[in-house]
Amino acid sequence: MACKPLGRGTLTAEEIKNDRKVCKKYDQCGLGRKAVYVPSRMMPRSFYIPYENVERIYQRVAVSKGSGKAFLTPVLYIVFQYDGAQEKACYFKYITDSDKMFAQLRREHPEIPLLSEKSEQEEAAKRAEEDRILSAQLTRQAAACVRDLSNARELLEMRPKLYKNLAQAARFKRSMDLIRPGYQRITALILAAGAVCLTAGFMILGRRQNRSPGIILALMGIAAIFLMINSGILPTPGRNRKAAGRQYDHALDSMKHSLKGAGDFPVPAEYAHPYVLDMMERIIREGRAEMNAQALAVLKEDLKKMDNTVQLGGDEYVKVHTVKPLFLVTDYR
Repeated sequence: MACKPLGRGTLTAEEIKNDRKVCKKYDQCGLGRKAVYVPSRMMPRSFYIPYENVERIYQRVAVSKGSGKAFLTPVLYIVFQYDGAQEKACYFKYITDSDKMFAQLRREHPEIPLLSEKSEQEEAAKRAEEDRILSAQLTRQAAACVRDLSNARELLEMRPKLYKNLAQAARFKRSMDLIRPGYQRITALILAAGAVCLTAGFMILGRRQNRSPGIILALMGIAAIFLMINSGILPTPGRNRKAAGRQYDHALDSMKHSLKGAGDFPVPAEYAHPYVLDMMERIIREGRAEMNAQALAVLKEDLKKMDNTVQLGGDEYVKVHTVKPLFLVTDYR
């Protein structure tokens, strides 16, 4: 099928033929050496836009129309802007394809903006605010605290395995603490019922008469056993509260031993993570605290407010997701 130009830019038939041979496919779209390829309503990669005519490519998240029978779900579109105000929005089924395509665009075509104009303005405003915070004049005491935090961060980065193990152990311990014994008992009962169904099914099948009930019981038993074993609720030798507690205690003891010669470290060993120090430094630079102890107290209050109703993105989400278990397992002490 012939590939048609979308917009004013065109390539020769020979150029299109050769370019489509090396085109990297991403869902309904594709990236060649000379053009991007976008779908029609029926066929993928039916149109092309030469790179010199592409003005902007960005992601747009919409919400599916509700039918009254299910939840609204986000829908990802990739928008190709070309020839001034022209746009072509393409639905992407898998976000991983979108990420891979944007990674190739950043690598091979850095001249093409990968944000909408609105997002660019928001990013510029964020950068301006960040520059304002970083350039703000600090008091002598606040500047000394920032230097202490920077030195502490460098110390932690010398042995990254320690703080990574501590964060991982805290997350594991938190997940085990959230499993209630009642849930484990219910899961064990369902597992036992599944084993009974499986045994009864095999017994019925062994009689060589009407096998339909036996097949149904066996399948029900297999499904129940499979679901309960993979639920992560039942304790195993390596996955239970005691094992999680031992792992956390070992990681914490290793961190304490490492910090013995560090003098007056700005945070307790339980919270020794570069992300914690970064967040405390920002609190001081924002003028919300003057000393490290005050910054840690403010950080604890901030983390307490960050529940599933708070929207976070980018680096902020990664930092909160990483350090919050460190505070939860100690109950913010």
